[in-house]
Amino acid sequence: MQRSSLKSKKVKEQEIAVRKAWRSTYKNSYEEGLHFLLQGLNAEEFSTDKVLHQIRDKTPIQYILKKWFFYDGEYILDNHVLIPRPETELLVDHIIQNFSDCSTILDLGTGSGCIAIEISKKLLNSKVTGTDISKKALEIANTNNLQSSNPVNFILSNWFSEIDECFDLIVSNPPYISEKEELDESLKFEPQSALISKNEGLFDLEQIISQARHYLSEGGALLMEHGIDQESALTQKMLNNSYKKIELIKDLKGINRFILGYK
Repeated sequence: MQRSSLKSKKVKEQEIAVRKAWRSTYKNSYEEGLHFLLQGLNAEEFSTDKVLHQIRDKTPIQYILKKWFFYDGEYILDNHVLIPRPETELLVDHIIQNFSDCSTILDLGTGSGCIAIEISKKLLNSKVTGTDISKKALEIANTNNLQSSNPVNFILSNWFSEIDECFDLIVSNPPYISEKEELDESLKFEPQSALISKNEGLFDLEQIISQARHYLSEGGALLMEHGIDQESALTQKMLNNSYKKIELIKDLKGINRFILGYK
């Protein structure tokens, strides 16, 4: 009983310290973040000093907790992979609802593996492959892969460099932020190579568009997430590369966020 009481006292002291550091850093803003952080910390043993330091540095709570929910899964994270975002869940939704008959699906730049794994969990008859240029990212993706009964095949590859087959669907959330754009403070903790792209943020998107046709089955589709106001340039690039039935899909705010085209 005494041990339980001592533990309860320690947890209470930790919570007070976390609240104090949070309010000192964020004032009265971002209370939702504090709620999620306390909820996550209460479920785990943690170093108070380390967490207080991370709060003062404005480390995203997803990296403090080292995990985050995405779609129907919970994903292990660190700063080698992007934090999964609600907008990207729409990408998964669209695939599950419209591409359930695909036999083969490729996720380029898979990061934590969240897109590929959620697709694999829902489309059990599909063979899903995920690629990334980062060995560290693939280590995380393979750990997250344990939650799927239809495991994703993860491959170390610079876009299509190690791919030698064709797919019914190629999906990607590549880097699309311009080098000239000032990053939001929270994004500075995330892997810059997964965020920033040359040519006003269009370089990787346009590379994928150009190369993907060689790795799509006849009638196969390419579906990509992109940045704000990039849809016109990407539509033209798709037209120049003979894609058909090009479609723009909006995000949760009603902004064009995804582009889809067929071979």
